[in-house]
Amino acid sequence: MAKISELDAVKIQARAMIPVVKALESEFGKEKVHAIVGKAIAESYAEFVSTRITDRNTHPGETDQSLDYDVDSEVVEHTDKTYFVNMTRCAYADYFRKIGETEIGALLACGMDFPVEKKLRPNWEFRRTQTLMQGAPYCDFRWYLKDSE
Repeated sequence: MAKISELDAVKIQARAMIPVVKALESEFGKEKVHAIVGKAIAESYAEFVSTRITDRNTHPGETDQSLDYDVDSEVVEHTDKTYFVNMTRCAYADYFRKIGETEIGALLACGMDFPVEKKLRPNWEFRRTQTLMQGAPYCDFRWYLKDSE
């Protein structure tokens, strides 16, 4: 059996989830549905990733991730206590833009970053203020080592 890429898995998930999310939006409202669906997907994915990546609190720039993401990025700062990356290309954002579903794409792809980072790196603060999915020129991933006082 051929291995499915992370991008293909998200595309399959999108085909199933987009009509469900749209139906729920029309019944209960977009904001409420996106909050519920986004949280459920993000927490489920964070749990999945935590079974694949067992190292905790590793420096984000020194983590050997076993998951393959179709993105291009550049490191803009790498110290013992910080790690800043600008993601300049994202196949997930490209796909959801192509099908005209960037809001749902943000739920299915971008929304997972915060819960995953919280689970994998509790001693690190993760920030991201913009995404390619939402039209920014790059995603700004920023990690800061928390004070260990």
